Amino acid sequence: MRWVVWLLVAFAAAVGLALLMRFNQGNIAVLWPPYRIDISVNLALAGLAIAFALMHLVLVGASRALGLPQRVREYRVRRQQEQAVDALRDTVLSFFEGRLGRAERFARIAQINPSTSSAAALIAARAAHRMQERDRRDQWLKEASADPRGAQALLMSQAELAVEDRRTSEAIDLVEQIRGRGARHVVSLRTALRAYEQAGRWDEVLNVLRLVEKRDALHPAATLQLRVKAVEALLAEKAGDSAAIRSIWKGLKTEERAVPGVASRVATAFSTAGSDEEARAILEAALDVGFDDSMVQTYGALHGVSSRDRLDRLEGWRQRYGDPPRLLLTLGRVCAAEKLWGKAEEYLVLATRREPTVDSHVALAELLEALGRTQEAAQQYRAAAHLARV
Repeated sequence: MRWVVWLLVAFAAAVGLALLMRFNQGNIAVLWPPYRIDISVNLALAGLAIAFALMHLVLVGASRALGLPQRVREYRVRRQQEQAVDALRDTVLSFFEGRLGRAERFARIAQINPSTSSAAALIAARAAHRMQERDRRDQWLKEASADPRGAQALLMSQAELAVEDRRTSEAIDLVEQIRGRGARHVVSLRTALRAYEQAGRWDEVLNVLRLVEKRDALHPAATLQLRVKAVEALLAEKAGDSAAIRSIWKGLKTEERAVPGVASRVATAFSTAGSDEEARAILEAALDVGFDDSMVQTYGALHGVSSRDRLDRLEGWRQRYGDPPRLLLTLGRVCAAEKLWGKAEEYLVLATRREPTVDSHVALAELLEALGRTQEAAQQYRAAAHLARV
C-alpha cells in the first residue's frame, strides 16, 4: 500500500512539472567567444538534473570502490566472529555431552576471535582436567589469563580445580582472593567451604556455613553434618581445656547451639574436662526444648551430677516426651546406680520391648546378674549376642 501512495505522488509531481515547463518561455544564452549558444530554461534545468545524477552516481561508485577493502575486512571479521561463536557453542555442548577431547578441539577454533577466546580456554581447561591432563589444563588456564575481562572467572575455575586436586594451600589463597573481590555467590561459598574443610580451618568452616545457610545453598542434612563435624574437630583440638571449650560454645550462635549433635558433643567435652555442671546446664536447656537420643545418653553419663537429680530430670522428660527407648534405657541405668532395682528392671524391660538393642539387653543382663538371677541374665546376654551378629 505504501508503494502505491508513493507512485501516485510521483505521477502527480511529474504532471505538475510538465505543466510548469509548458508555460516557461525563458531562454538561457551561453557566451563562449566567438560562440553563442541559446537553450531553453527547461532544457538547462533538465541538463543540470541529469549532470547532478551522473555526478552522484560517479561519486557513489568511487566511494564504494575505495571502501571495498574495508568492507572485505569487516566481512572477514564478522565471519570470523560467527565461526568463533559457533565453535564456542559446540565447545559447551561437547563438554556437557562428555566428549571432552572434541570440546578442546572446538575451543581451539573459538580462540580465533578475542571475544570468545577466554571463555573457550576456561571450558577447555575443565575438559582437560577431567581427562587428568594436568599440563594441558595449565596451558589452557595460562591462555585464559590473557583476557583481563575473564579474571574473576579464571580465579573461580582455578580455585575449584585446586580443591578437586586437594592442593589445599593454593585453593585457600585463591578462595581468599575471590572473597577479597566481594564475591558471595553460591558456587564461591561452596568452594570456600570445601577448601577450608580440607585445610582443617574449622572456625572458617562455621563462618562460611552461616553464609551458605542464608542462601539455602546446601541441603539442611549436609549443613547439619558439616556443622557437627566442625564443632567436633574444634573440641578435639581443645580437649580437656574447659576455658577453650567455653569459648567455642560462646562463639556459636543460638540456632547452632540448638543443634542436638552440637549440644551433645560440647556437653561431652565439658564432662571430659571435669566441668559436669556446665555440661548439665547445656543438656538440660536443650532437652527442655526438644528430645534427642544422644543428649539423653550423655546426660545419663554425667557422674558429676547426683543420680537423684538426674533421675528427677529424666522422669520429667518422660512425662513430656513419652517412652523413647533411649530414655527408658537411661532411666534404667540411673535407677540401677541408685540401687532402685525394681524401677530399674521395669524401665529396662520396657526399653527392650520397645526397641531391642545390644545396649538394652546387656544393661538388663547386668542388672539381673547383680540381683543373682543368673539364668535370666544369660538369656539376655544371648539375645544381645544374637543382635550383635545380625
